Amino acid sequence: MPLGDQVGVRAQPEGWFRGAGEPHAGGGGQRKTRALLKTRRFALYSDVHGNVSALEAVYQDMDDAGVLERYCLGDLVGYGADPAGVIERVRRSGDPVVQGNYDRGVGGRLGDCGCYYATEQARADGQASYDFTSANIDDVDAEWLAALPVELRLEHQGARVLLCHGSPRKVNEYLLPDRTDSQLERLAREASAEVVCVGHVHVPYHRTPAPGIHYVSSGSVGKPKDGDPRACWVELVLGDAEVMAAVNDSSAAVVGATGVWLAAIAHRVPYAVDVEAAAMRAAGLPESLARAILAG
Repeated sequence: MPLGDQVGVRAQPEGWFRGAGEPHAGGGGQRKTRALLKTRRFALYSDVHGNVSALEAVYQDMDDAGVLERYCLGDLVGYGADPAGVIERVRRSGDPVVQGNYDRGVGGRLGDCGCYYATEQARADGQASYDFTSANIDDVDAEWLAALPVELRLEHQGARVLLCHGSPRKVNEYLLPDRTDSQLERLAREASAEVVCVGHVHVPYHRTPAPGIHYVSSGSVGKPKDGDPRACWVELVLGDAEVMAAVNDSSAAVVGATGVWLAAIAHRVPYAVDVEAAAMRAAGLPESLARAILAG
């Protein structure tokens, strides 16, 4: 059923999940229950897009939440003012990373990011972003981006989890919330995964298009597109039905025929968005890109 309003978060359509944007002390206490401590918890984050301030805020929030297993679903660079700084910080974290379309385009010096733009002005601004990003990373960073894997696979008590950027079949394919259940089910079965975790959409969601099949979008650290400018990361919780009852996710359900349940929690993290927008302007990036991160 539809989810209700929360402070700072717009009401979301059916199939989307509530965020966890409040401090971890107090309201976040359900994650400290005895049952949850027995489960596997890991963090997904993606689409940092050159925004170091947002990334640092997310890392701190993950630390505060006590989530130590972390995966980056790509698009470290593009649009933001400090692509090299983001690459350095993610590499220093040691987190496994999958390649995003922007990472592939810049890392391979391909001349574009493989992005979709609705207007010619958006395309021109996107090209300006690509040119800036390419000019502000060195060959070592470019080679690292180009060598990133397109997917990672995890397994938890028989539950098969696929991590990718766009879709199981294409790095720049958008799995937007309007994709049909039948399309998503087919993609998951072709990919031999019960849980498919993606970035690229810049909007967090958790969908169960068929019994036992889960799709989770990690939202965006540095460039959200859901009307909330706060940085976003998503926590996955794998456990039993008792654990799922303690997690605020109406889409929590069993994974395949494993008996393992999965829930997802969207965390929203405030940071100095206005300072980041000013840095983008100072770097000479298009005004539309600075306005976009302010609007969310």
